[in-house]
Amino acid sequence: MPDIQELVKNNLQENKVLDLEKHNLGDAGVSELAQMEVLGEVIRLELGENGITDMGLMILALSPFVSNLKSLNLKSNKITSIGIQALTSSPNLSNLDQLILKFNDIGEEGARLIANSSTLTKLTTLDLFRSKIGKEGAEAIKQSPLYKNLTRVRLSET
Repeated sequence: MPDIQELVKNNLQENKVLDLEKHNLGDAGVSELAQMEVLGEVIRLELGENGITDMGLMILALSPFVSNLKSLNLKSNKITSIGIQALTSSPNLSNLDQLILKFNDIGEEGARLIANSSTLTKLTTLDLFRSKIGKEGAEAIKQSPLYKNLTRVRLSET
């Protein structure tokens, strides 16, 4: 596992963006990251292509330091509807306005959880491209009250 403290130090930008994409963090790395106070300064967190599973997302969603996040990119990980359940019910993530979940396996159930979330009400960007949400999942998003606030949305059934 990479040295998370060193990665954060080297990748936290002045504009409060933390880009940790493609660092093979896995759930253990995300777990360590979720405990770091410096995460409270971050408004955009890039965690794409890190082998993060539902467990890692659950730990991140429970972190008291993610409440300032406005953008969360989890593209190309191993997230299913189980992780989406934690994400959509976490009051710590209620300030998100951008959520990128493309190339995951969230399925129809995950799309429904997002559509019915009472905490993701500030979303303006939602990317579920190639997340296997199916026709019903795409329809659930389109019928959601959340949909009217979205200015950028990418849905695909496969």
